[in-house]
Amino acid sequence: MADGAGTTEYALELSESERNRYRMMAAVAVQEEASLWRAAGVVEGAAVADVGCGPGAVLVELARLVGPTGRAAGVEPGAAARAAAREELDSAGFPAEAVPVLSSSAEATGLEPGEWDCVMVRHVLIHTGDAPPRIVSHLASLLRPGGHLYLVDTDLGALRTTPADEAMEEQQRRYEAFHRSLGNDPHMGPRLPALLADAGLAVTERVGRWLAVPAVLARSGGPLQAAQDAMIAAGHLDAGELDRWQAARLRFAEVPEALVWVPFFVALGRRL
Repeated sequence: MADGAGTTEYALELSESERNRYRMMAAVAVQEEASLWRAAGVVEGAAVADVGCGPGAVLVELARLVGPTGRAAGVEPGAAARAAAREELDSAGFPAEAVPVLSSSAEATGLEPGEWDCVMVRHVLIHTGDAPPRIVSHLASLLRPGGHLYLVDTDLGALRTTPADEAMEEQQRRYEAFHRSLGNDPHMGPRLPALLADAGLAVTERVGRWLAVPAVLARSGGPLQAAQDAMIAAGHLDAGELDRWQAARLRFAEVPEALVWVPFFVALGRRL
């Protein structure tokens, strides 16, 4: 998943390690956000949509929670990510007729207006240039009265490491600069409640916290590694730097009890 609106799209590499990272993130979300998911209406029998679903790890969890009496669907504009999501869903026992993944954008999903109990959007808005207000307005129109729009995003400028590691933090600064060059807002997370309010929704939850990610999970580079080809093409990275950065990640992963602190923001908006 690179872009929910088609405005600043770049193709992310979906290696098996990157798909495993998405699965890990989905498992953490199920555990850490359980009460928020319930508050947003992700319960048995509900109709839920995952917009910008990427390779489908969270969509699988949503489909499990709403069960056979509920309805789940994904939206993903990227062909590679959409194919990965289809594979993920099929392997979990959710065929296309049960859980479809639409080839459309966050600004024009093709989902039915007024029919959804919860629409979830995770780490998408930060990739969409000046489109977030239009996206959130469109997604708000999909909700039933009482339904919730569930937004998740980060702040790329606030990521830190323990112990402090200049090489790791330099990689993050360069990734942040790459986003700026695309017209994206790397500090999207704190904006989420205002986006919901501006779309006419009642903001019911505002959450901001740090996720402590074990350094061993930083070996692959995560989003930065997935965006490396686009960064090279745009002149933000060269092959020599890639090698040095990978070496830095491997070194950091060997530091006992090392952590990457990832800023994490959630906001829920309810349609009145």
